[in-house]
Amino acid sequence: MRTSVVDLQWVKIAIADNGSGIPESIQKQIFNPFFTTKPVGKGTGMGMAISYQIITEKHGGKLDFFSTPGKGTEFVIQIPIQQEICPVI
Repeated sequence: MRTSVVDLQWVKIAIADNGSGIPESIQKQIFNPFFTTKPVGKGTGMGMAISYQIITEKHGGKLDFFSTPGKGTEFVIQIPIQQEICPVI
């Protein structure tokens, strides 16, 4: 895991593993709600979709990943240092 300041506006958190990676055939679906690689009844497939929603919609950030099958995956989260203040309605 690495945390760094990108510039005056962004911080970046990178989390990597050295596992089997994410197959290219499913990489485009990874943030879709209800997508799962688990058997029916063994998972909801909501974890990555919820993570994406929290980071992008609630924090105005970015969530991306880089994966090489057989070598591992790195998830990169970028969050603005200063959050926009939303008016209370």
